Amino acid sequence: MMSEGKINPAVMITHVGGLDAVVETTKNLPDIPGGKKLIYTNISMPLTSLYKLNEKGKEDPFYAGLHEIVEKHDYLWSIEAERYLLENAGKI
Repeated sequence: MMSEGKINPAVMITHVGGLDAVVETTKNLPDIPGGKKLIYTNISMPLTSLYKLNEKGKEDPFYAGLHEIVEKHDYLWSIEAERYLLENAGKI
């Protein structure tokens, strides 16, 4: 269905995080609202809701930049957001 363009899997992703977020995310998965939690194993980042990037962006320009991209794409994860994340997030 994805290859036929019938569904867009990006709408399922509600949170992103790094390898250091895996343990807590896994332990608390039933209590974390939303859909899919996307983990990047080569970065360090707490699990963060796409809708909370703006809040974190008030204190950290990395999150402000990520918020601008996600907001531009109607709060959907995108290849642009992924590229920004991989180029700018702290590495493990």
